[in-house]
Order: sequence, then structure tokens, then C-alpha cells
Amino acid sequence: MTTPRSVPRRWRLAAALTCAVLTGAAPALQRSPGGTARIDGHAAGTFDTLNSPAGFAGGLAWGPDGTAYTLDGTRLLYRWNAQTGRPLSRQVLTLPSSLPGAKADYGPRLLLDGYRADGGALTGPFIRVRGYKKGTPYQTAYTLRADGRAVLGDICASSQKHLVGCSQWYGVTVLPAQKGRATLRLSGREGPVSDITLPAGQVLDVEPSPDGTRVAALRTVEKRDYDPNAALYLDVATRDGKVLSRQVLGSFGVRRDGEPQVRWVDTGRLLTATPRTTSPYSPSGHQVNLWSLSGQGPRWTVGSGELRDAVPSPDGTLFLTVRDGSVPEVRRVSDGAFVRPLGTPVTASVPLPGGSALVALDTGDGQGELRVVRPGGQGRRLGGPGLEGVTRLVVSPDGQFIAAARSESVAVLDRAGRTLHTFALPENVYWTELGFSGPRTLFARLENGGDDWQGRTWDAVTGRLLSQEINARPVGTIQLRTEVRQRPDGGSQSRLSVADQRDRVVWQEAWRSESRPYVLPSPDGRAVVRGVARRSKVQPEQADLYLYRLDPRTGQADPGLTLRTGDPEEAYRGLRLLDYAPDRRHVLLFEASGDGCGSAFYGLRLADLETRREVKLPSALTTGLTRLTGCGYPTPWPTAAFTPEGTGLLVRDGNALNWWRLQ
Repeated sequence: MTTPRSVPRRWRLAAALTCAVLTGAAPALQRSPGGTARIDGHAAGTFDTLNSPAGFAGGLAWGPDGTAYTLDGTRLLYRWNAQTGRPLSRQVLTLPSSLPGAKADYGPRLLLDGYRADGGALTGPFIRVRGYKKGTPYQTAYTLRADGRAVLGDICASSQKHLVGCSQWYGVTVLPAQKGRATLRLSGREGPVSDITLPAGQVLDVEPSPDGTRVAALRTVEKRDYDPNAALYLDVATRDGKVLSRQVLGSFGVRRDGEPQVRWVDTGRLLTATPRTTSPYSPSGHQVNLWSLSGQGPRWTVGSGELRDAVPSPDGTLFLTVRDGSVPEVRRVSDGAFVRPLGTPVTASVPLPGGSALVALDTGDGQGELRVVRPGGQGRRLGGPGLEGVTRLVVSPDGQFIAAARSESVAVLDRAGRTLHTFALPENVYWTELGFSGPRTLFARLENGGDDWQGRTWDAVTGRLLSQEINARPVGTIQLRTEVRQRPDGGSQSRLSVADQRDRVVWQEAWRSESRPYVLPSPDGRAVVRGVARRSKVQPEQADLYLYRLDPRTGQADPGLTLRTGDPEEAYRGLRLLDYAPDRRHVLLFEASGDGCGSAFYGLRLADLETRREVKLPSALTTGLTRLTGCGYPTPWPTAAFTPEGTGLLVRDGNALNWWRLQ
């Protein structure tokens, strides 16, 4: 199963529903009254980054009267007061039905490319459309009017053959190269104004100045095809053919799919956003430079944080960019300094007692914060500015400690949000799961993409490393181990075993024909739910999941139940354990499929280990959470967890949190 990017979907939350329950099954789930909180902003990762095969998604634009627009890859469009950072409106865009593929699962991508303000009826965000018609790519554009009507028409007619750029009154076209040198044709409303020949190289982006007296271009010079060391130049040319060329340092081997941008701030200054080269094969976002019409170098450079684009405000004092594919930022043109975020993505969450939740937010400029959120509000900050890029949050059973995982470290904080300890992680870790075993023992499961994983435990009070072992985790006073071995025929076998504090084996399973065991301990450590994948008889690339409960101290197992996917014929579709309830009875799972750039999330499933039946969930938690995904469609998957009391669920869908209760 792969981590997805997805096609946009509306958040669909049903009203209070009582589900029909199978005989002997667990209680139904209902929406809690007022049980929703939505944090203002785009969900994490929904703008995509240069590391995505499809490149950036969505876009940025300035509107009138100090407003700004942000569009992400899920087609969610926000309008902001850029002076305060508060949202003015929020809507999910629907495509004009006349466009090919408008209602397809993997439909056209939308790119926000400015704000149309010609004084007439066509005023509003200007949106480019890129899609496919019978396998052939097409592109068009439309203006979104205030009344919600989409009016087709491109104010800067783009082409698959010729690169073009536009200002309000002028356009520029890059003509086919002659002897390796490109010619720019500057045109006004009356027709061609002048032709300008640039030095040798390939033009990647162009834009005429607001008054039409100059043209700016980004040009790469390759010594060979796909030259990773190709230099990038900023050219500023006048109508009479004079060209000032300056190298953009830090950007090498740039190609058009790196989406380099040049934009005029006013008639005397320019902003460039170009791929920041950290290796020959992996550009690390954009670096942003401010240039004047004189001098060899930029006035300043902002180059960290996987930035994307740089869109100057109409008055030339501010510009918009996006950090890490998640946070739209407002910055000053004069020095590049951060001013404020436009919204804050939720990157991790965990339910708290009493119907609240702890969430981690990215707040821009490499900063983050924790908030305690209740239904109906934006929450209150816990502690001061904190960690950016938190991927996982857990709270100790007594509420005294918080643990936060990031890509390179795990931090332990006190209940007030103050960092107590920080533990560095190995370089090859791509996913970290956290949990507390008792009030002060913190466990981390470090995944590296192979069959084995590494377990580490620390004392949350002292910060001391307690253990570091492959495929092992603490459950109370014992160690639960998952062993994997390769068979001579190339297949995998695995088994569970338990060792005591002296490392003596207490019990162990027989070897099973599976790649790795699926296990989750209960919060109190007194039970473990075990999942055994059994190859489907219908689809060889799919497995049924047999679930049962066992006592980790003795290995004694209860009879279990078998869960099957919603479509027994779909390849690579399966079920995964998500959470184990405090009552040691209910198990939460999710159903999904994945194959390269195409993946899907099909909602939640709930099993009752005592009755050995599945609980039927409301449609809002099953089909209502369906997310079809793919490269260029960066909708995050929902996630869910049992509340500490075990009386309900917290379901997070991007920046929306929804509380459900057991009835």
C-alpha cells in the first residue's frame, strides 16, 4: 500500500445517524451534537511539491482591496484578508460541465494563475485547466465570477508549442529557436511591438513588464541534454534588443517541469522563484530572489523550506509563497521577511479526555504549535512556538507527557507544551509510530521500508534510552517481538513471541506464511489484537484479514473473525489495523488500495472481538470518507482514533475534526 495523493472530494458529514447493528454486535456510532471543529487553512501537503511527479498543484493570487486567494490540489479555494490572515470565504470548486473529464475520478487539474480585473463583467480569480480528452492532453482557462459562474476564455492563450507570458496590456511569445537562440515577440493590443533575440539557451519562463518596455526571461544553458550542471540566467531585455543577463546562483539543471517563475513587482524590480538545487536529481523547492534592473546579484534570497512560487501584491510591498506544499505565506518584498501565514494545516492529532483534541499545526516560516481544540472552535495554543512538521502525536496515560514525531526526531514535552527531551532518529526512517507503555515509557516504531522495523524506548522523565531492538515493543513488563524469516523458495514467514525482563522467551507462535505480523496492544497492555493476512481465493493480489485477541502474558488466544474487503476482485486492496479501544473489545481499521500513482481510501471499519462480528458504521464513516488518489491529486487520507474513555471516535479529515460517540 502506498502513501497517496488524491483527487479532490467534498467533506461529507452526515447528520446524527444511528446505524443498524448486526445481532450481538457492538453499539452504534452517532455524531456528537456540535461535534465538529475546522481549523482555518488548507490541509497539509495539498499544494504538492517539486518532488511530486505532477509538480505543484493549485496556486496563489492577489485580489482587490488587500485580499488574497489560495487554491490547493483538492480544488479548495480560500479568499483571505492578507492584512490579518483571516479567511473571508471558503469553497470547493466544481468544473464547468462542458469540459472533458469534468466529472471523472481523476479529472482535470486546476491552477490559479492570477486575478482578472478588467473593469467589466469578467472579474475574479483566473484559473487554468489541464486535463485529457480521449487520452490527449488539453488546456483551457476560465474566470470565476463573484456569482459563482465560470466563464471560459483564456486572457493569455497558452500553447503546447510556444511559451507565452502576459501582463495586463502586453503579451510575449517565445518563437522557435534559430541557431540555438530564442526570439521573444512582444505584442500589445494593436499587434506585434518588437522582436528581441536572447543569448543561446532555452527559455523556461517569460513575463513583460507592466508598462511593456521590457521583457524578463529565465533561460537555461545546457552543454548536453539533461545537463545537471546547466546554469540558469535571468534576462531583462528592452524593446531595442539590449539584454542584461545575470546568473541565478543555487539553481542548476533547471527544466520547465521545475516550474521556474519570474514576475515583475513593479517596473523596476522582479521576483524569481527557481528550483533550489541540493542534488543533481532532487531539487528542494524554490528559492526566491528579488532583483533590480542593475547590479549582478539579487538583493536578497530566501531559500529554505521547500518554497513554491512568489506572487507580488499589486502595491509591490508583499508577496505570496507556499511552504512545504502546505502553508501559504505572506512575506515582505523589501527584505523577504515572513509576515504571517494564511491558515495553518493540521499535521497530527490525538483525542484527549473530555471531548477535546490535541493538534499539531504548521504556522509558517519553519515554525509550528500545539493547540487544544474543542468542537466549534479554533482552539487555544499550548505552550509557545513549537515544532514544525509533526507527523505523530501521543499523550501518556496520565496526561503528564506529550510525544511528537518528526521526520528526523522524536520530542518529549510536558503537559504545558514545553520540550523536555529531543531524540535524533536514523537517516533511513521514513515513518514513525509512537505509543506509551505505562505512564513514563515512550515507544517508537521506526519503519525503513523493509520487512524489519526498529523499536526504541525511552524514559520520558529522564530522557534515557531504555532499549533499542529490531522488531520489538514493550507491552507492560514484557517485550512483544515479531520475527520474520525468508523461506528457501523466496517467500516470507513470521511469528510472534514474548520475552520477559530477563530476555527469556515466555511463549512463541508457530511460523506462519506471511511477510509480517499485524499487532496492536490495548492501551493498558492487558490484551493484544492480532491480524493474520490470508490470501483471497478470488484475487491473488488481495488478502482477507483474520482478527483475534490474545493475552500477551500467556499467549492464550480467543476465537476470532474474518474481515473481507468491499470489492473482492480489486487488486492490492486490503485492510489495516488503526486503533484498539480501551475496552479491549473494539478494533478500528481502514480499507484502502494502492498501486504506484493510483491509490484509494475506502473508509473505516469496526470489529467487535467479543461477538466476533463487524459493526456496521454510518455511511459518513465508510463511503463518505472515500478518497481516490493519484499523482497530482494531493488529498490526504482521513485518520481516526478511539477517545481515551473508549466511548467514541475522533476522525480527522485534513483540517476538519469530527467527534463520534458510541450509543
